[in-house]
Amino acid sequence: MDSRSTSSSRSSLSRWKPSVTIGAAVLTVAGISAAGCLERGLKPVNPCTRSSVGQRIQVTNVDNVDLLFMVDNSNSMAEEQVNLVAELPRLVRVLASGDRDNDGTRDFNPVKSLHVGVVTSDMGAGPNTGVPTCARGLGDDGILRNRSRLTTAPCMATYPSGIFEFDRERMDDPNTFGTTVGCVANIGTGGCGFEQQLEASLKAVTPIMASSSNRPGYMPPRFVSADGIPDTVAGNADSPGNAGFLRANSALAIVLVTDEEDCSVRDYGLFVSGDPRFAGVPLNLRCNTFGDPGAGFIHPVDRYVSGFLGLRSDPNLLIFSGIVGIPPATESLALSGNYSGILADPNMIPTPNPEGTNLNPSCSTDNGVAYPPIRIVQTAAGLASAGAAVSLSSICSSSFQPAIDTIIAKIADALRGACLPRALNAAADGTVDCEVYELLPAAGVEGVITNCDDPLLPGRTFAETVVEEDGPPRQLCRVAQVERANINSQPGWYYDDFDPDLADTCGSTPQRIAFTGMAPPATGSEVRLECLQTIALGNGGVDVSCDGDEGTSGCNIGMFCEDPLANVCNTGYSLPGGPTGGGAQLGCDPVERLCGVPCTSDATCTSAGLLGYVCDTRTNEVAAGPDGVADVPESLRSSPRNYCVNPTCN
Repeated sequence: MDSRSTSSSRSSLSRWKPSVTIGAAVLTVAGISAAGCLERGLKPVNPCTRSSVGQRIQVTNVDNVDLLFMVDNSNSMAEEQVNLVAELPRLVRVLASGDRDNDGTRDFNPVKSLHVGVVTSDMGAGPNTGVPTCARGLGDDGILRNRSRLTTAPCMATYPSGIFEFDRERMDDPNTFGTTVGCVANIGTGGCGFEQQLEASLKAVTPIMASSSNRPGYMPPRFVSADGIPDTVAGNADSPGNAGFLRANSALAIVLVTDEEDCSVRDYGLFVSGDPRFAGVPLNLRCNTFGDPGAGFIHPVDRYVSGFLGLRSDPNLLIFSGIVGIPPATESLALSGNYSGILADPNMIPTPNPEGTNLNPSCSTDNGVAYPPIRIVQTAAGLASAGAAVSLSSICSSSFQPAIDTIIAKIADALRGACLPRALNAAADGTVDCEVYELLPAAGVEGVITNCDDPLLPGRTFAETVVEEDGPPRQLCRVAQVERANINSQPGWYYDDFDPDLADTCGSTPQRIAFTGMAPPATGSEVRLECLQTIALGNGGVDVSCDGDEGTSGCNIGMFCEDPLANVCNTGYSLPGGPTGGGAQLGCDPVERLCGVPCTSDATCTSAGLLGYVCDTRTNEVAAGPDGVADVPESLRSSPRNYCVNPTCN
C-alpha cells in the first residue's frame, strides 16, 4: 500500500537470421505415447532399412498480438511511467518490423496486427469510504483507458477507444502509434495505494463465457462487486470498454509495471483503518500481514495462474512479464527461470522497517524505491511451469530498455518458434531426409488459403485430398525443402540448427523446422513433418511380431513385442555382425513395445549400426508420457529406459 504524497522526490553466419518459422506452433505427436512417432500404432515399415517417423505441427500462424499494460498509478510511479513511455515507440517498431537490433534484417515474423491496451492498478475501496487515496467503488476497474493527462499535441485528451490498433498492412507508422500509446500509458499518480495489479489485469481480459480459444475446461472467474460481495461480477473482456481487445487467434502478452506488491482482495475491509479485525496493524503492512489466502482476505495466487492460462488454448500463446521490484541482482535468476532463487534473496523477504510503518524496500535507486513483489513472482513461476513465456525485470533499473528487450524476445518466440525435441541428421547442404506436408483448411473457410496452387502459398505442390474422421475434404500440399544456401531466395522450408538465436528460442534443444520469408504456413493449416532416417541394414526383417505366434525364428529391430518382461527379442541381434560379430543383442523396449537395442550411451547405438540414433536414458515413465505410461509394466516405470531411439520422434 502506497500512501505517499503526489509529488515526486558476428561472423557472416552470426549475421544471418531466419525470416519466418512456424508461428506459435503446437507440437502434438500422434500415437499411444506422447513421446511416440506418427506411425506408433501401425506395423513398422521394414524397420531394419528405413524407419518412418513423424510429427504433426498444428499451425495457428499467429501474427496478431494483444498487449495489455497494467501500469501502477499510485503516488510513487511518476519516474517509472516516464521510463516506460520512453520505450514504447521502439517496442512497437520492433514488433512491426521483426528487426530486434535495427540492422535491417528480420529476426522474427513481424506482427501483422497489434492491439495495445492500458489498465491501472486502482480497483477502488469497494463499499468503503474514508480509505486513504482510494475512492469508494471499483476505481478504474480494469477498464481500458482512453484518456490522456496530456492535452497538447501529439496527445488528445480523450481517444475514441481504449483499444489502440497497429495494422502493418494498413501502413500504420509504428513511431506515431507508440507515441499515441505513450500518451495513455503515462497515466499519472493519485490512484488507490492498495494496488490490485493481478486482479485488474485478470478482470480486463476475462470473458463472460468460455470459447474455443480458451484452455479446455476453463471456467471464467468472477470478481468482487462494488458492494464488496466476492465472486459475483463477470470480467470485462466483453464490456463496452474492452470488447474486441482480446482476439481468438492472438498471442496475449500481459505486462505489469509496478513498484509495489499485489494486494488483490476478496474482502475490502482490509483497507479500512477502523475495521476491528485488523486493529493495531498499520495500513501499509496489512496486505503482507494478512496475505495468507487461507484467511480469506486476499485472493490466492493460483487464481491468476489458472485465470491467465485459461485465456489461451495453448500456453505458448501467453506471455506474462513484470517490470517489478525484484532486486537488480536477481535479474540473472529471472532470465534462467530460477524463481525460487529470486524469492530467497534477502531483500525479497518482507520485513517491517524499524518504525513499523512499512516494509523495507527490495530495491532503491534515484528513481525511488520498490517493495518485494512476492505474489507477482509466484504467479510468474506458476505460469512458467505450465508452459507460458515469462520474464521479470527490475523496476529499479535506470532504463527500461533491457526489460523491453526481454519482453520483445518473449513475444518474438511466440510468433516464430516450434522447436524439435532432438537433432536431425543434416547433409552438407543443410537438407535432411524428411518431407514436410501442409494440410490446408477445408474449402469454404472464410479468410484462409485452401488450395495448394494459391499464389499466396508458394513452394507447394498438391499431394492428395485428405478426409479425416468424416470431416470435409482438405488439400494436402508437399512443401519444397530449400538448401541452406538458398533460404533467402527460394520459397519452402528448411532445417534450422544454426541460427545464433536458437538457444534463446529452443533452450537445450536448439533445432527447428523453419519456413523461408516468402513461404510461411497458411493460417489454420497443419504441418506434418515425416522423416526417413537410415539405419543399418537388417537380416531380412519382415512386418511381423516377435512374440512367437507367427513362426519367427529370430527377432529384428522394430518387430512388435507384447511383453517387455518376457523379452522375447533377445533371440535377435542388430547388425553389424550378429552374435559373432559384436552386434548388440536386442531387447523389448517397454515404451514402444518394439524390439530395439539396449544402450548405456549414444556410442552403444552407433556401434550397433544405428547411425544417428541416441540413447534415451530417461525413466520409462517420463519417456512414455502421461498418455502411454499405463502400457508400461509398473515394475519398469521408474527404471531408466536405456534404449536406442530415433531422435526425430522421441
